[in-house]
Amino acid sequence: MTLRIRTAREMIKLSDEEAAALRERLRHLPSAQPVEETIAVSVNASTSVTLTPPQQQALLEVLAAWLDEVGAERMGAGPFALRNALVDDADRRRSAGS
Repeated sequence: MTLRIRTAREMIKLSDEEAAALRERLRHLPSAQPVEETIAVSVNASTSVTLTPPQQQALLEVLAAWLDEVGAERMGAGPFALRNALVDDADRRRSAGS
């Protein structure tokens, strides 16, 4: 089953392998536990994941560390696209707040 995460502008799909790797990384960071819990509920219900802004920030931190660790190619297309979409969302929120 594909994991689908909704961002402000698009739906990002992660393969089973990418989703498993992401969830494993989320489990190791206490600040990311709410993200993992939201993903778990959505996966069990076969629905897309919609995250709050604080959850998006926690997820972005995990994705940024993953990218720094392994690079874009080894990270996978889905997680890399999700990271880019979350950066775009964060930039848009900052611009709207200024």
